[in-house]
Amino acid sequence: MANEPKDGYDRVEEAGTFQMLWDCKYCGTKKLLGVTHKFCPSCGAAQDTNARYFPSDEEAIAVEDHEYTGADKKCGNCGTANAAKAEFCTQCGSPMKDAKTVALRSEQVAGVAGFTSDSKATAKADFEAQKSGVPQTPAEPPKSNKKWYYIGGGIAAGVVLLLTLVFMSRSVEVKIDSHVWEKTVKIEAFKARAQSSWCDQMPFDATFAIHKQEVRSYNKVADGESCTMARVDKGNGTFKKEKRCSTKYKDVPVYGDKCYYRVNRWGHERDIKATGGLAQPPVWPQVFIRAGNCLGCEREAGRSETYTLNMTEVKKPDKKHSCSYSEAQWRSIPDGAIKKLKVRIVGGAKCDTLG
Repeated sequence: MANEPKDGYDRVEEAGTFQMLWDCKYCGTKKLLGVTHKFCPSCGAAQDTNARYFPSDEEAIAVEDHEYTGADKKCGNCGTANAAKAEFCTQCGSPMKDAKTVALRSEQVAGVAGFTSDSKATAKADFEAQKSGVPQTPAEPPKSNKKWYYIGGGIAAGVVLLLTLVFMSRSVEVKIDSHVWEKTVKIEAFKARAQSSWCDQMPFDATFAIHKQEVRSYNKVADGESCTMARVDKGNGTFKKEKRCSTKYKDVPVYGDKCYYRVNRWGHERDIKATGGLAQPPVWPQVFIRAGNCLGCEREAGRSETYTLNMTEVKKPDKKHSCSYSEAQWRSIPDGAIKKLKVRIVGGAKCDTLG
């Protein structure tokens, strides 16, 4: 029997309704049936709805043609659980008009090794956890899968350690060895360039085109299902089994025509640089280009400049560091000066800490 899909699932199928179990707290009779034994057959005590637990698959007794009218309600006078449609308590005869619905067990979802064992004690713990709002501690994972928890924990610890090392630093004294400035002019040229695109997007002025079939995109295609079983307390002494399935998908490549061609376009050609030290005034390099829009013509495509301090750790001369600053800060620090600098444990200077 199929139900409406639940969140995260594409298909939910009912796999039968079965009786919950309960243990009599007065005489100790165990594994009484949630529907058949509303009262203990040994001592007559009323069923404790907060002691209902799920049977093992081997002990599960199916409920045939049992009318479901809703979760049981507890008599406000004697606390006996009655069917949802009951108008008077079957134990003391009190009206059930204002009776409250019994609490439900939390859903159980089968793991890799199937359903975990259940008991009266587990049921009590579940109900107490629901009252306090604190989630019940999950069952210990099957031993066959424990290694993956250890592996995952080890990976997580490694990531934390790496991040800690990245952000940890030590303070060192450094000597300023040299000042280096560099000014760069980027040059673009207009000439034939090798490019590629899907053939339906190829520019009109492209030449020497070569066509190839390549993967252009992927379609997601249904490829079976991934299913799990769940047990859901119905609140009337029974529970239902649900088979919950999610569709699995695979990526199927979609091919298209890819074109490789040559086309006349502007593009980066070369950099013209000028460099010097503290004694040389920073100047832009001379630029000689053939300007225009002709084939082979060139143009400027931007300018950039950097001012770098090269430093050596005083106590560890083999440790070198380089940092770039504004020209004003770069000029304010003379060669040979001793400064403090923070250096990351895993390497690399924190340039903004120089002082």
